[in-house]
Amino acid sequence: MSDCDELSYATFHGWFSPPFVALLREILDDAIENLDTRNADLSGRLERFRDVLIADGSIVSLYQDAADVYAATGDDQAGLKLHLTESLSTGLPTRYRTTDAKTQERSQLPTGEWVAGALVLLDLGFYDFWLFDRIDQNNGWFVSRVKDDANFEIVEELRTWRGNSIPLEGESLQDVLDDLQRQEIDVRITLSFERKRGSCTSTTRTFRLVGVWNEDTEEYHLYLTNLSKDDYSAPDIAQLYRARWEIELLFKELKSRFGLDEINTTDPYIIEALVIMAAISLLMSRVIVDELRKLDVKQRESADDATASSPQLPRRRCSHAVERHSHLIQLYVMLDLGYELPDLDELLLWASRDPNPHRPRLREQVESGEFW
Repeated sequence: MSDCDELSYATFHGWFSPPFVALLREILDDAIENLDTRNADLSGRLERFRDVLIADGSIVSLYQDAADVYAATGDDQAGLKLHLTESLSTGLPTRYRTTDAKTQERSQLPTGEWVAGALVLLDLGFYDFWLFDRIDQNNGWFVSRVKDDANFEIVEELRTWRGNSIPLEGESLQDVLDDLQRQEIDVRITLSFERKRGSCTSTTRTFRLVGVWNEDTEEYHLYLTNLSKDDYSAPDIAQLYRARWEIELLFKELKSRFGLDEINTTDPYIIEALVIMAAISLLMSRVIVDELRKLDVKQRESADDATASSPQLPRRRCSHAVERHSHLIQLYVMLDLGYELPDLDELLLWASRDPNPHRPRLREQVESGEFW
């Protein structure tokens, strides 16, 4: 289509100029903003929530020379931290940001009306009383793990036990934790924090603390939440928190399927471009998976009962299939858009030609080159 006498292709990384990276970022932000977060997949314990949001961060290792922009905790290390909030209903990120590896996860999770009606699952990287309060004030729910040394004042027991059980009301958590023999802890505790950042004025809130005894580790797994006892028992809270594993699987998918396990460059623009492209590829994969699920439902509805009762297509298995057949998908998209197939002979010839034809080859040097 060009009027030029000759065209030449830049290297792969040469395409990623700052304006192109800005375009990729705009495409990604627009795609995330327009996601359809229907809770069609949420049922059972999850059906009362508009969505379940899982926040976490993961480090992508980089070459040491990239440390000027992407510093890591070690002096001789470089790393990029990927901050995600995943929607459990869609399996897609609702927030996607990158920083250097030193940045704390908590600083990258804003609060606001976006949490209304949703359950937010938080690990210890987001352990912040102010954050819990803001989620509650914005009509959201949360479940968070509790630090090992947390020592709350217990103001109310929400479950009574038969026999000579240890009374907990008015006690500090650490004073009684080692002496308890019950399978569950379900109490209300107080915590103090700055209602407004930097104000030096503290406020007090009461939240629910639950614990479930773990036979393998012989210790309680403790959780803070604002979910009520009438709706969710202590084991229910622990079961809800297990959904956090979904974001670990999402990070694994991004690294193993979409190229974030190997970033062979130190250029900040190229690094950012590759991370954004991985996210866009994930989004495209999910769109294709949703279409495959619709097709699967139609086929099962028209088939016999045995086939119709088969489970739905797992998202990550589908994304693996999409990744393996991506070249075919691109080809069909190209044909659907009206482009002609490339001349295969010419394409293979072009791809096979030596980009440095004047560079001496080893065999040529052996056959006729001078000995040095």
